[in-house]
Amino acid sequence: MIPTYGGVLSTIKKVLQELMEEYRGVGKSLQDLVEGQERIGATMEQRWGTEEESRKEENRDDAERSEDGPRESQEEGTLSSASC
Repeated sequence: MIPTYGGVLSTIKKVLQELMEEYRGVGKSLQDLVEGQERIGATMEQRWGTEEESRKEENRDDAERSEDGPRESQEEGTLSSASC
């Protein structure tokens, strides 16, 4: 009976070692995924930051144009309606 237990224990030890190797492989894969997501997140933040700055500049330009534009058109509209 003792040799049987030795064989069983040897088999269990081998299986546990294989499971640990598999576990380490899965852990490495998950670590790679997390690092990849972090890189993607950084890229997206950088891109959105650039787009947001562009939008802010466009909004500033639009605001400056709208400050000048409507007054002129309002005045022109008032003048043309007064002349009729």
